[in-house]
Amino acid sequence: MKLGKNNFVVTFKTEDEVLEYFKMHNADEQRLLWLGFFICNNYIAQRLEDEGMELAKPWPPKEKK
Repeated sequence: MKLGKNNFVVTFKTEDEVLEYFKMHNADEQRLLWLGFFICNNYIAQRLEDEGMELAKPWPPKEKK
């Protein structure tokens, strides 16, 4: 699958726009929206890593043993 925008859904440009949209829904709908958001986020991050792009490190950083 080629990574690209889809005209079927809205494209948010800021985190505030995403939060505002999610807040328009009830708690159950918000849980599903967040689940989909993070699944897509991980999918995109994996695709970028597969292409050799270095991503930001997770926060908080893991403690060294």
